[in-house]
Amino acid sequence: MKKEKLPAGFTLRHTLKANNRAITRMAWSPDGRTLAAASYDQTVRLWDTESGKQKRELFGYSGSVFTVAITPDGRSLLSASKNSLKIWDLTTESRPRTLRGHTDYIYAVAAMPDGRHAISGAYDKTLKVWDLDADTVQATLAGHNGRIAALTVTPDGRYAISGAGDGCIKLWDWAAGELAHTLAERQAEILSLVVSPDGRWLASADYDGVVGVWDIASYEPIIELTAHQKPVSAVSFAADGRYLASKSADGSVRLWNTANWETAVILAEPHSTYAFAGLAFHPNQTTLATLGDQDKVIRIWDIDWAR
Repeated sequence: MKKEKLPAGFTLRHTLKANNRAITRMAWSPDGRTLAAASYDQTVRLWDTESGKQKRELFGYSGSVFTVAITPDGRSLLSASKNSLKIWDLTTESRPRTLRGHTDYIYAVAAMPDGRHAISGAYDKTLKVWDLDADTVQATLAGHNGRIAALTVTPDGRYAISGAGDGCIKLWDWAAGELAHTLAERQAEILSLVVSPDGRWLASADYDGVVGVWDIASYEPIIELTAHQKPVSAVSFAADGRYLASKSADGSVRLWNTANWETAVILAEPHSTYAFAGLAFHPNQTTLATLGDQDKVIRIWDIDWAR
């Protein structure tokens, strides 16, 4: 990417590349020093975000890795391929634990704030709540009528929120194993979900190119952002909640100002043909990781909001 084409305030810190297959989703460690990336090349790679060097490669899969998450204590990484989850100890080089329970491909996983539980969503239309101490299924949540491709949890850990191919967004009291509310019934598959850092808003990314924003407490829609021309594959809130980022198959990343929900920045990023392609804001800095070059590289951007 040419320097003159960069939006004002964007500085490219690193371009990370290690394979020739598309990357699917990314996850920052809680301290922001490590970025994990899942890929169609059947690996998960861990990057040092300060030096831009690869720290570790996790391999041993027999299929594409669709998603990745890191527990709040930074000690464990969760990844999914086919119908199983792997739990990697990031403090040692030990072999991963494998969790089985789904009957089809797992597309989404999220770690709970308590660090003892995780939740996964799959093509089998179910969610599984996992007890990570016992490596067992605590509950199976059913109610979607399509593959579950998106998951997030509220910062207080009370709710898990799922989005699926049926266009529905559902709010779950995961500890009780119950559906709390169907937040939305949209016309297209939900590909990504994210909750704002203060727990106030939920943003959804749809296959029809719409970014939806919802008030979680009232269950009411706030706005639909319709500037993208093709499916939106990922959404992420900045750590201070001032901006929402969205990545689309139209070849752009947009930053939306949450004060007025208008487009603040457009960054050109060529998109692959795959439905799942992430982006992720740093957990506590104004830094954004995006996928570029047909989702085969990761670009880490430092952003100066004042410019």
